[in-house]
Amino acid sequence: MTLADISDLSQAIAALAVIASLIYAALQFRIYAQAAREVRYSTSIADLQEFRKVLATDAECARIYRDGLADMSKLDSVEQWRFGALMQLVLTNFQYSLKFSDAIDSEHVKLSVASTMQRPGARQWWAKGRMTIDVDTRALVDALLASDAPQSAVFKAQAP
Repeated sequence: MTLADISDLSQAIAALAVIASLIYAALQFRIYAQAAREVRYSTSIADLQEFRKVLATDAECARIYRDGLADMSKLDSVEQWRFGALMQLVLTNFQYSLKFSDAIDSEHVKLSVASTMQRPGARQWWAKGRMTIDVDTRALVDALLASDAPQSAVFKAQAP
């Protein structure tokens, strides 16, 4: 075997090594992407469950949320502030579900938020609290509130 043959053989081995490492990197990226998706899903579910837990275990918060959705103006100033915090939590979870729609059943979340935002107290809060929400989510909620179309049609037209 000549020196040129050895050089050619080493270059072929190096090329195979590069191909093998690219395949390995692609597989590792796929594993990472799946793990990241699962973390986003778990985080979203935990956030939703935490909100539900607050309503289920804290009678005062549940009352404020219920009464606030019916008519925010009937709440005193501290209760209005607490209702606003609950609404921000609802819409932040909604924003998160839109951003990570690959990991979350965002259609279910959209319909749930649509139902909430149609309530009189939520509309009252939205008039002032909308500026606390990101632009894309704000546009989607505004479109929902301005439209007489079925909720699913609004979401399909406006989804980011």
